[in-house]
Amino acid sequence: MDKEKAVEALVYIAREFPRVGRFHASKILYFAERKHLREYGRPIVGDRYIAMENGPVPSFAYDVLRGTVVPDDRELVIGALRQNDRFRHPAYEAEREPDLDVFSATDIECLNWAIEHCRLKTFGAISDETHTHVAWDRARLNGPMSFDDFMDGADPDVVEDAEEFASYGVL
Repeated sequence: MDKEKAVEALVYIAREFPRVGRFHASKILYFAERKHLREYGRPIVGDRYIAMENGPVPSFAYDVLRGTVVPDDRELVIGALRQNDRFRHPAYEAEREPDLDVFSATDIECLNWAIEHCRLKTFGAISDETHTHVAWDRARLNGPMSFDDFMDGADPDVVEDAEEFASYGVL
């Protein structure tokens, strides 16, 4: 898991989707990560996804949004996001520009796709869509999702690349 990249991804999402809520930010990261893994054989940040009732939740990124990161990770999040509590649910805005140097062109491509994919969708529509994904369906409720299951139905060549990456990466 690349925690710095996860924070930068959240800053990027908040910059491109001002006042994004926790739910949408989490699902955008999930959709981007899933798409990148299925198309390019590697995740973007490699967060640990938990199969929650309303869909996948990236553990570390969710802690960043809630402000509950462990003390060793606080330096990473200082000055990254501003929480706005004027709404029914907390909303987030980027406090600074994201460090785009941590991303590949394909990372940005998938983040942009996921932002647009989720931007106008309701909570229920996004939750329902994630419940059709094999990785969520196979996981125990409130348990970790398997990156192997993210690959269900992906191109066999990409799966082979992902397996090679997994030998030295996060899968």
